[in-house]
Amino acid sequence: MTRVAIIANPASSKDIRRVVSHASSVSNNEKTSIVRRVLQGLAATPVHEVWYLPDHAGIVRNAAERQQLPFRLLPFEGQWHDHADDTTLAARLAEQHGVGCLITLGGDGTARAAVKGSRSIPILALSTGTNNAFPQTIEPTLAGLAAGSMACFASEAVTRHALLEIYRNQELLDLALVDVASVADSLGGRAVWEISKVQQVVTTRLTPGTVGLSAIGGHSGIAPADAQAVHVLLGAGRTINVPIAPGLITPVALAESTYLTAGESVELRSGAIALDGEREWMARAGEQWQVKVLADGVATVDIAAALAAFTQQQAR
Repeated sequence: MTRVAIIANPASSKDIRRVVSHASSVSNNEKTSIVRRVLQGLAATPVHEVWYLPDHAGIVRNAAERQQLPFRLLPFEGQWHDHADDTTLAARLAEQHGVGCLITLGGDGTARAAVKGSRSIPILALSTGTNNAFPQTIEPTLAGLAAGSMACFASEAVTRHALLEIYRNQELLDLALVDVASVADSLGGRAVWEISKVQQVVTTRLTPGTVGLSAIGGHSGIAPADAQAVHVLLGAGRTINVPIAPGLITPVALAESTYLTAGESVELRSGAIALDGEREWMARAGEQWQVKVLADGVATVDIAAALAAFTQQQAR
Protein backbone atom coordinates (compact mmCIF):
# COMPACT_ATOMS: atom_id res chain seq x y z
CA MET A 1 0.00 0.00 0.00
CA THR A 2 1.43 3.38 -1.03
CA ARG A 3 1.11 6.43 1.17
CA VAL A 4 1.91 10.16 1.02
CA ALA A 5 1.65 12.67 3.87
CA ILE A 6 0.94 16.42 3.84
CA ILE A 7 1.93 18.91 6.53
CA ALA A 8 0.64 22.44 5.90
CA ASN A 9 1.85 25.09 8.36
CA PRO A 10 -0.87 27.74 8.95
CA ALA A 11 1.65 30.02 10.72
CA SER A 12 4.25 30.19 7.93
CA SER A 13 4.97 33.55 6.24
CA LYS A 14 3.79 35.54 9.27
CA ASP A 15 6.98 36.38 11.22
CA ILE A 16 8.56 39.83 11.77
CA ARG A 17 10.58 39.66 8.55
CA ARG A 18 7.31 40.26 6.71
CA VAL A 19 7.07 43.61 8.53
CA VAL A 20 10.65 44.82 8.11
CA SER A 21 11.01 43.74 4.47
CA HIS A 22 8.88 43.87 1.34
CA ALA A 23 7.67 40.28 1.41
CA SER A 24 4.09 39.34 0.68
CA SER A 25 2.13 36.97 2.90
CA VAL A 26 0.64 33.64 1.88
CA SER A 27 -2.86 33.42 3.36
CA ASN A 28 -4.37 30.20 4.60
CA ASN A 29 -6.92 30.47 1.80
CA GLU A 30 -4.05 30.41 -0.68
CA LYS A 31 -2.49 27.46 1.14
CA THR A 32 -5.84 25.66 0.83
CA SER A 33 -5.77 26.35 -2.90
CA ILE A 34 -2.22 24.99 -3.10
CA VAL A 35 -3.19 21.79 -1.27
CA ARG A 36 -6.25 21.40 -3.51
CA ARG A 37 -3.97 21.29 -6.53
CA VAL A 38 -1.55 18.94 -4.77
CA LEU A 39 -4.44 16.56 -4.12
CA GLN A 40 -5.42 16.64 -7.78
CA GLY A 41 -1.86 15.78 -8.75
CA LEU A 42 -1.82 12.90 -6.27
CA ALA A 43 -5.18 11.71 -7.60
CA ALA A 44 -3.57 11.02 -10.99
CA THR A 45 -1.20 8.50 -9.38
CA PRO A 46 -2.04 5.14 -7.77
CA VAL A 47 -1.52 6.37 -4.20
CA HIS A 48 -3.75 4.50 -1.75
CA GLU A 49 -3.66 6.80 1.30
CA VAL A 50 -2.85 10.43 2.00
CA TRP A 51 -2.25 11.28 5.65
CA TYR A 52 -2.24 14.84 6.94
CA LEU A 53 -1.61 16.95 10.02
CA PRO A 54 -4.84 18.59 11.25
CA ASP A 55 -4.56 22.32 12.00
CA HIS A 56 -6.86 25.03 13.36
CA ALA A 57 -7.35 26.54 9.88
CA GLY A 58 -8.41 23.21 8.39
CA ILE A 59 -6.16 23.69 5.36
CA VAL A 60 -6.11 20.10 4.09
CA ARG A 61 -9.66 19.32 5.19
CA ASN A 62 -11.03 22.36 3.36
CA ALA A 63 -8.95 21.59 0.29
CA ALA A 64 -10.55 18.16 0.03
CA GLU A 65 -14.15 19.42 0.19
CA ARG A 66 -16.32 18.72 -2.87
CA GLN A 67 -13.57 16.66 -4.49
CA GLN A 68 -13.90 13.05 -5.56
CA LEU A 69 -10.54 11.63 -4.53
CA PRO A 70 -9.52 8.06 -5.37
CA PHE A 71 -7.49 7.61 -2.18
CA ARG A 72 -8.29 7.64 1.52
CA LEU A 73 -7.59 10.98 3.21
CA LEU A 74 -6.68 10.33 6.83
CA PRO A 75 -5.73 12.72 9.68
CA PHE A 76 -2.90 11.84 12.00
CA GLU A 77 -4.29 11.14 15.45
CA GLY A 78 -2.99 13.11 18.39
CA GLN A 79 -3.25 16.26 20.49
CA TRP A 80 -2.31 19.12 18.19
CA HIS A 81 -1.41 22.65 19.27
CA ASP A 82 -0.36 24.38 16.02
CA HIS A 83 3.26 24.34 17.16
CA ALA A 84 6.45 23.27 15.39
CA ASP A 85 6.49 20.17 17.60
CA ASP A 86 3.29 19.07 15.83
CA THR A 87 5.16 18.98 12.53
CA THR A 88 7.98 16.94 14.06
CA LEU A 89 5.55 14.45 15.61
CA ALA A 90 3.51 14.17 12.40
CA ALA A 91 6.66 13.39 10.40
CA ARG A 92 7.57 10.73 12.95
CA LEU A 93 4.08 9.23 12.63
CA ALA A 94 4.41 9.34 8.83
CA GLU A 95 7.55 7.22 9.10
CA GLN A 96 5.76 4.76 11.37
CA HIS A 97 2.90 4.52 8.85
CA GLY A 98 5.28 3.69 6.00
CA VAL A 99 4.74 6.94 4.10
CA GLY A 100 6.79 7.10 0.90
CA CYS A 101 6.89 10.87 0.44
CA LEU A 102 6.26 13.84 2.73
CA ILE A 103 4.93 17.14 1.37
CA THR A 104 5.30 20.26 3.51
CA LEU A 105 3.93 23.78 3.03
CA GLY A 106 5.98 26.42 4.79
CA GLY A 107 9.47 27.87 4.95
CA ASP A 108 12.83 26.65 6.14
CA GLY A 109 11.55 26.29 9.71
CA THR A 110 8.66 24.03 8.70
CA ALA A 111 10.92 21.78 6.65
CA ARG A 112 13.44 21.64 9.49
CA ALA A 113 10.74 20.59 11.97
CA ALA A 114 9.65 17.81 9.60
CA VAL A 115 13.19 16.50 9.08
CA LYS A 116 13.67 16.42 12.86
CA GLY A 117 10.81 13.91 12.92
CA SER A 118 12.06 11.77 10.04
CA ARG A 119 15.28 11.77 8.03
CA SER A 120 14.31 8.66 6.07
CA ILE A 121 11.22 9.90 4.17
CA PRO A 122 12.03 11.92 1.03
CA ILE A 123 10.62 15.41 1.53
CA LEU A 124 9.03 17.69 -1.05
CA ALA A 125 8.95 21.11 0.61
CA LEU A 126 6.68 23.69 -1.05
CA SER A 127 7.57 27.31 -0.49
CA THR A 128 4.98 29.28 1.51
CA GLY A 129 7.24 30.77 4.21
CA THR A 130 9.38 33.86 4.71
CA ASN A 131 12.81 32.32 4.17
CA ASN A 132 12.64 29.62 1.54
CA ALA A 133 16.18 28.43 0.87
CA PHE A 134 15.20 24.78 1.35
CA PRO A 135 11.60 24.64 0.01
CA GLN A 136 10.96 24.72 -3.72
CA THR A 137 8.73 26.89 -5.86
CA ILE A 138 6.75 24.64 -8.19
CA GLU A 139 3.19 24.42 -9.45
CA PRO A 140 1.40 22.35 -6.77
CA THR A 141 -0.23 20.08 -9.35
CA LEU A 142 3.23 18.95 -10.45
CA ALA A 143 4.29 18.59 -6.82
CA GLY A 144 1.39 16.18 -6.27
CA LEU A 145 2.31 14.19 -9.37
CA ALA A 146 5.96 14.02 -8.30
CA ALA A 147 5.13 13.00 -4.73
CA GLY A 148 2.73 10.30 -5.89
CA SER A 149 5.27 9.04 -8.40
CA MET A 150 7.94 8.94 -5.69
CA ALA A 151 5.71 6.93 -3.36
CA CYS A 152 4.50 4.49 -6.03
CA PHE A 153 7.32 3.76 -8.45
CA ALA A 154 10.15 6.32 -8.31
CA SER A 155 11.82 5.61 -4.98
CA GLU A 156 15.24 6.34 -6.50
CA ALA A 157 14.26 9.88 -7.59
CA VAL A 158 16.06 11.39 -4.61
CA THR A 159 18.58 14.18 -4.17
CA ARG A 160 20.75 14.23 -1.05
CA HIS A 161 21.66 17.42 0.80
CA ALA A 162 24.00 18.18 3.67
CA LEU A 163 22.59 19.20 7.02
CA LEU A 164 24.11 20.74 10.14
CA GLU A 165 24.12 18.98 13.51
CA ILE A 166 24.34 21.13 16.64
CA TYR A 167 26.19 19.79 19.68
CA ARG A 168 26.29 21.17 23.21
CA ASN A 169 29.09 19.76 25.38
CA GLN A 170 29.59 16.92 22.85
CA GLU A 171 25.89 15.92 22.98
CA LEU A 172 23.76 16.08 19.82
CA LEU A 173 21.08 18.68 20.56
CA ASP A 174 19.44 19.80 17.33
CA LEU A 175 19.84 20.20 13.57
CA ALA A 176 19.53 22.80 10.84
CA LEU A 177 18.90 22.36 7.13
CA VAL A 178 20.20 25.67 5.82
CA ASP A 179 22.10 27.76 8.36
CA VAL A 180 23.22 28.14 11.95
CA ALA A 181 24.06 31.58 13.36
CA SER A 182 25.27 32.92 16.69
CA VAL A 183 23.62 36.21 17.64
CA ALA A 184 25.01 38.68 20.15
CA ASP A 185 21.77 38.92 22.16
CA SER A 186 18.49 37.09 22.61
CA LEU A 187 16.16 40.09 22.56
CA GLY A 188 13.32 40.55 20.09
CA GLY A 189 11.34 37.98 18.14
CA ARG A 190 12.54 34.57 17.12
CA ALA A 191 13.33 35.55 13.55
CA VAL A 192 16.82 36.98 12.95
CA TRP A 193 17.23 39.79 10.45
CA GLU A 194 19.40 42.48 12.15
CA ILE A 195 22.86 41.84 10.76
CA SER A 196 24.54 44.07 13.35
CA LYS A 197 23.80 41.39 15.98
CA VAL A 198 24.98 38.37 13.96
CA GLN A 199 28.46 37.14 14.88
CA GLN A 200 28.92 34.09 12.67
CA VAL A 201 27.03 31.94 10.19
CA VAL A 202 27.49 28.34 9.07
CA THR A 203 25.44 27.48 6.00
CA THR A 204 25.05 24.62 3.55
CA ARG A 205 24.14 27.07 0.78
CA LEU A 206 27.32 27.72 -1.20
CA THR A 207 26.07 29.67 -4.22
CA PRO A 208 23.97 32.81 -4.64
CA GLY A 209 20.28 32.21 -5.08
CA THR A 210 18.81 32.21 -1.58
CA VAL A 211 17.38 34.90 0.71
CA GLY A 212 18.24 35.09 4.41
CA LEU A 213 21.33 34.45 6.50
CA SER A 214 22.28 31.62 4.14
CA ALA A 215 22.79 34.22 1.40
CA ILE A 216 25.88 35.45 3.27
CA GLY A 217 27.62 32.16 2.53
CA GLY A 218 26.44 32.09 -1.06
CA HIS A 219 27.85 35.56 -1.73
CA SER A 220 31.10 35.14 0.23
CA GLY A 221 33.10 33.46 -2.54
CA ILE A 222 33.45 30.50 -4.90
CA ALA A 223 33.29 27.16 -3.10
CA PRO A 224 35.70 24.32 -3.87
CA ALA A 225 34.21 21.14 -5.33
CA ASP A 226 34.38 19.13 -2.09
CA ALA A 227 32.80 21.81 0.13
CA GLN A 228 29.58 20.96 1.94
CA ALA A 229 29.22 24.16 3.98
CA VAL A 230 30.87 27.50 4.68
CA HIS A 231 31.66 29.18 8.00
CA VAL A 232 31.57 32.98 7.91
CA LEU A 233 32.73 35.34 10.68
CA LEU A 234 31.24 38.82 10.53
CA GLY A 235 33.29 41.88 11.47
CA ALA A 236 35.88 44.24 10.06
CA GLY A 237 36.70 43.26 6.51
CA ARG A 238 35.35 43.45 2.99
CA THR A 239 31.70 44.36 2.57
CA ILE A 240 29.22 42.50 0.39
CA ASN A 241 25.55 43.26 -0.33
CA VAL A 242 23.28 40.40 0.72
CA PRO A 243 19.51 39.77 0.34
CA ILE A 244 18.76 39.20 4.02
CA ALA A 245 14.98 39.20 3.54
CA PRO A 246 12.65 39.58 0.55
CA GLY A 247 13.24 43.05 -0.88
CA LEU A 248 15.86 43.85 1.78
CA ILE A 249 19.49 44.11 0.57
CA THR A 250 21.91 44.73 3.45
CA PRO A 251 25.67 45.48 3.53
CA VAL A 252 27.49 42.74 5.44
CA ALA A 253 31.11 43.03 6.62
CA LEU A 254 33.02 39.75 6.35
CA ALA A 255 36.02 39.16 8.59
CA GLU A 256 36.75 35.59 7.50
CA SER A 257 35.20 32.67 5.61
CA THR A 258 36.22 29.00 5.67
CA TYR A 259 34.78 26.16 3.61
CA LEU A 260 33.93 22.90 5.37
CA THR A 261 33.85 19.34 4.10
CA ALA A 262 31.78 16.41 5.36
CA GLY A 263 32.46 15.60 9.01
CA GLU A 264 34.18 18.88 9.84
CA SER A 265 32.93 21.03 12.71
CA VAL A 266 33.34 24.57 14.04
CA GLU A 267 32.87 26.19 17.43
CA LEU A 268 29.95 28.53 18.08
CA ARG A 269 30.27 31.69 20.13
CA SER A 270 28.10 32.38 23.16
CA GLY A 271 24.79 34.15 22.65
CA ALA A 272 21.55 33.17 20.99
CA ILE A 273 21.82 30.29 18.52
CA ALA A 274 19.55 30.67 15.50
CA LEU A 275 18.70 27.63 13.39
CA ASP A 276 17.41 28.23 9.86
CA GLY A 277 16.80 31.87 10.69
CA GLU A 278 15.08 31.57 14.08
CA ARG A 279 16.46 31.79 17.63
CA GLU A 280 16.23 28.37 19.28
CA TRP A 281 18.91 28.10 21.99
CA MET A 282 21.16 30.14 24.29
CA ALA A 283 24.87 29.33 24.34
CA ARG A 284 26.17 30.35 27.73
CA ALA A 285 29.71 30.99 28.93
CA GLY A 286 31.47 27.76 29.90
CA GLU A 287 29.48 25.62 27.47
CA GLN A 288 30.96 24.07 24.35
CA TRP A 289 28.84 24.48 21.23
CA GLN A 290 29.74 23.00 17.87
CA VAL A 291 28.22 22.70 14.41
CA LYS A 292 29.09 19.55 12.46
CA VAL A 293 28.54 19.05 8.74
CA LEU A 294 26.71 15.85 7.84
CA ALA A 295 26.81 15.05 4.13
CA ASP A 296 23.76 13.39 2.55
CA GLY A 297 21.77 14.10 5.69
CA VAL A 298 18.48 15.01 4.00
CA ALA A 299 16.63 13.24 1.20
CA THR A 300 14.53 15.46 -1.07
CA VAL A 301 12.42 14.56 -4.08
CA ASP A 302 14.15 15.00 -7.42
CA ILE A 303 11.05 16.44 -9.07
CA ALA A 304 12.29 16.14 -12.65
CA ALA A 305 13.23 12.49 -12.14
CA ALA A 306 9.96 11.68 -10.37
CA LEU A 307 7.91 13.28 -13.16
CA ALA A 308 9.95 11.41 -15.76
CA ALA A 309 9.16 8.15 -13.95
CA PHE A 310 5.47 9.06 -13.97
CA THR A 311 5.61 9.62 -17.74
CA GLN A 312 7.42 6.33 -18.31
CA GLN A 313 4.87 4.49 -16.20
CA GLN A 314 2.01 5.86 -18.32
CA ALA A 315 3.75 4.73 -21.50
CA ARG A 316 3.75 1.07 -20.43
